[in-house]
Amino acid sequence: MTVNKINFNSDLAERDLSFYQSVDLPLISHINSANIGCLYHGGTEEVIQKATQECCHRGVSIGAHISFLDKENFGRTPMEWNEDLVHSLIKEQFTILSKLKDSQISITHLKPHGALNNMACKDPQLAQVIVSYIKQHYPNLIILAPVLSELAKASTAAGMLTALEVFADRTYEDDGTLTPRTIEGSLITDPMQARAHVQQMIAEEAIVSRSGKKLSTPFHSICLHSDTPNSVEISQQICILLHSMGIQQQPLPELF
Repeated sequence: MTVNKINFNSDLAERDLSFYQSVDLPLISHINSANIGCLYHGGTEEVIQKATQECCHRGVSIGAHISFLDKENFGRTPMEWNEDLVHSLIKEQFTILSKLKDSQISITHLKPHGALNNMACKDPQLAQVIVSYIKQHYPNLIILAPVLSELAKASTAAGMLTALEVFADRTYEDDGTLTPRTIEGSLITDPMQARAHVQQMIAEEAIVSRSGKKLSTPFHSICLHSDTPNSVEISQQICILLHSMGIQQQPLPELF
């Protein structure tokens, strides 16, 4: 895998207007694709409208960031699920985003959020339920999924456009999953450490676990959580890194 182009994505419109102005807005100038919260784990209608409009202005593609209905825990607490619940989560949140964005703005990808994403990465049955519903109702969407995950496997097997992502601000375990946030050091908040983390993944063509284990994998996108401390500074360092390596940043649709 010779990397000469890559996508840089972040989760936006998940907080209030003040957070949007201080964090989301500067992030939009650095990223290429935005995962837009759909009110189920945070955000406001006003922030969603502002974020999608700014993304359109900047040429940043947007996707629906689907989560459990859990504002209290920011969608990061695992919940029980069934097929009907998962279908309604996708349909309702996709509808919310479709109604709040301007008509000329296209939704080009979908990415689960928080606990829903983590669970789908480990549970092949949940991954299959998510992918099957998207394929049936939104067949042209790109599914943005973590590398080596059950969600990525299900999406690829279903013939969906599948963008594989790595995380700039999270460490990995030996099985390729993210280190739980409850473990100290799981979140990378130092901009230079995050830059080095990304540089190593690109150079090694692999994710590297906390213990040093290398898991080879291609990837299309780098994710940075907007609520990670120093996210704006981290995004600046990642852009500097990619430019220095001669890697062109592109929105997700331009990678396929």
